[in-house]
Amino acid sequence: MAQTQDTPSGPPYVPTAIALVGGHPTVGLDIPICAVFLAIYVLGAISHMTVFQLNRKRGHKFLMSWAMFGFCMARNATFVLRIVWATRPNNASVVIASMIFSAAGVLVAYVVMLLLSLRLFRATHPEFGWKKGLRMACKGLYITLFVAFVLTISFTIESFYTLDAKIKNVALWIQRASSLIMLLFNVASLVILSLSIFLPRTSPPENFGAGSIKRKTTILCVMMFFVLFIIGFRFGTAWTDARPASNPAWFDSKAAFYIIEFAFEIVVIYGFLLTRFDRMFWVPNGSAKAGDYKKLRDVAQEGEEMDERLSSSGGESVPALKQNKNAAEADK
Repeated sequence: MAQTQDTPSGPPYVPTAIALVGGHPTVGLDIPICAVFLAIYVLGAISHMTVFQLNRKRGHKFLMSWAMFGFCMARNATFVLRIVWATRPNNASVVIASMIFSAAGVLVAYVVMLLLSLRLFRATHPEFGWKKGLRMACKGLYITLFVAFVLTISFTIESFYTLDAKIKNVALWIQRASSLIMLLFNVASLVILSLSIFLPRTSPPENFGAGSIKRKTTILCVMMFFVLFIIGFRFGTAWTDARPASNPAWFDSKAAFYIIEFAFEIVVIYGFLLTRFDRMFWVPNGSAKAGDYKKLRDVAQEGEEMDERLSSSGGESVPALKQNKNAAEADK
């Protein structure tokens, strides 16, 4: 979203003198591509919301399915706006909205990756994963990411409404700083995931949800690769000086734009959907300390009746599961 001086025709001013990542959309090429991506994201939104609602009816609380639905809906808006931009190339408001939605949606994937990495680390190293310091650090990361995003959007919009070189330069550096913060946010997820894999364990892992720790780790590593590739591409383009519109760089091409920024996102969206991450990464409601993940599995082994109830209503909190276990013992 980096901006430099453009040909005056406003305000707001439509960037025409510089090359944009993905270029200016055209009716003949971009609309068919956007229509295909739009259909894929619509299907992803429907699928994740369907999973969320089915789980909710069973009492299985997994808000990340809802978050992925929101991610897909943001992308639907992105491609609708890009189609409108192709048909109205001089409408600066549409250009601004398209760029904002293009930058905003992927933040959901960043947050989800951090949450899942943290859950895995708490399972493999509960003595460290539940430390208050780590919890506060993660909250700080969320707040920093949100503030950086708000500032970026504010100054990006302002840069479209002025020709003042100083304001445009400030907006540019805020955009670059924001991309750095987003990169570091994802590096934090990578560090936590790496610690869960390579840090020596002092106790057996406390598995959670469906599937083994190894399977969870493999899925997160694959998804982490694509998310890091996306943020790496965005970081690189933000910190590279804009090229003239007549001589764009390779990263300004439509192929790089659609494949790296959106096709890779689709891998993440459908990867989580098809691997049923709503079951694999579910944890008991109310989990707050080491041992809470393991207690769920202990209760599930109390008998066939208790196990059947757990699988059908997997959203019970730890306190409720404790009560069920005590009741079962009292009946004996």
